[in-house]
Formats: sequence, structure tokens, C-alpha cells
Amino acid sequence: MYKRVAIKKLGRKRSHRLSLIQNQIRTLFTNGVLNTTTQKAKVIKGAAQSLLSEMSKKDITLEDTRKFHRILGSKKLVEKATKYAKNEDHGVRVRKTGFRAGDNAEQSRLELIGFERSKKKVGSKEKEPKEDIKKSEIGRKANKNIDERKIKKIAGGKSTKSEGKATQIVRTRAGL
Repeated sequence: MYKRVAIKKLGRKRSHRLSLIQNQIRTLFTNGVLNTTTQKAKVIKGAAQSLLSEMSKKDITLEDTRKFHRILGSKKLVEKATKYAKNEDHGVRVRKTGFRAGDNAEQSRLELIGFERSKKKVGSKEKEPKEDIKKSEIGRKANKNIDERKIKKIAGGKSTKSEGKATQIVRTRAGL
């Protein structure tokens, strides 16, 4: 009997649940947005908010920095997250987006409030306008003279229309 169990189990064992939450938090702090099921979103929201409250402290010790690095994975991401946590308007928002096709699970979107996403730099190459491609006369011909095509008999008794060069072989059950 699960009475007064404080944490959500998410149908996983402890190690799998912790790694799931850690990976989802990394994705959330990398992109600023995360789409997942509502139950996972609620668990991740609590974990992310507690992490943000620890990061927003004035004096961060070496132990705290190592903990953040263990959870977030890279030094760059830790710096990015601590910078975000220092802002006054930080937090995590959960928005319900609908239901997933397939198993009809309720989907939600986790968002970091006031998070600036880093945009990828697109190369400054100027695209040259493409020249109009002229169709060659050898290429595909329109089906204007369908009536002029000859009907040829093929093995198995069926007949097909074809141009003079190639014939199609039609196999039927009787002709095999």
C-alpha cells in the first residue's frame, strides 16, 4: 500500500528515475523548453525549482558547484544556469498541450520563465539565384498521342499500351 509516499515513482526504479530527471533537467536548461508527459513535468518542475533556488544563493561553495556540474554535466551549462538563476524573474512553468497520439497520454510543456535561447548562427553566404532549367526535348513527353499508341499482346493473355521501344511483361496467376 502506498500511503503518504512523498515522491512520484513514475513507474521506474530509483536509479532509472534519477537519471531520467537529470537528463530532462539538462535538456530543460539547454533549450529552455521541454515537451513531456504531465506527470514527468510535475516531478521535473519541482527538481528544477529546487536547483534554481540553490543556484540563486549569494555565496556558492565549491561543493555546490560540483553538485551543479554533476547534475547539468558541463561547465558551460552550469555557468548558463547560474546566470539565469541570478535574474529576478526565474522559474518553471508547466503548460498542458494536449494528448499524445498512440497511448493518449496527457502532454505538457515545461518552460523556463525569462530564459534566453541561444540562436544558431547561420552562415552569411549569399545564395545565388538559380537559373531557370530548360527542359530538353529528349526528356519526358506529354501524353498527347495516347490514341496513337499500339496495343501489344503480352504473355498471359493481357494486353498493355506501350511505345515502340520497351514492352512491359505482365504476369498473372495463370501466366506464372
